[in-house]
Amino acid sequence: MAATAWQLYNKAKHSIGNGTITLGAGVFKMVLARTASNASTFTLSTYASITSEISATGGYVTGGKNLIPATAYWTSGTSSKSMKFTMSTVGLAFTASGASLTNIRYAILRNSTGAGAGKLLCFCQLSSAQFTVTSPNTLTVLPAATGIFTLT
Repeated sequence: MAATAWQLYNKAKHSIGNGTITLGAGVFKMVLARTASNASTFTLSTYASITSEISATGGYVTGGKNLIPATAYWTSGTSSKSMKFTMSTVGLAFTASGASLTNIRYAILRNSTGAGAGKLLCFCQLSSAQFTVTSPNTLTVLPAATGIFTLT
């Protein structure tokens, strides 16, 4: 399965800029969604606007799984005035336990401000077609060593 690069939602850029989303602080979650999802619509802004999240079965919980840790850091570029911000995390494993995790296609990152709430950050297409993780297998979403995304 060839995953695409993580892509920021348009509103996430605004929310990062105005401090509504504080990268590297708070709780961030990874949500899994089906092919029928609107996850790749760049104009989405809230978790509530996502359609077709996978079913809460086989150990998957509606709303996603916490990123651990959701770190972020600034690095200097070629000059002292050239700063880059990188968001990263370790791989996140979803284990199908007792039932399959069905029809997965997208992973979505969001900040979590309570049950069913939070701003969307970015999404990744995990495969060109939906797939199922059968019990007791595990899906591990492992971001690139360079981070989930970098803002310059």
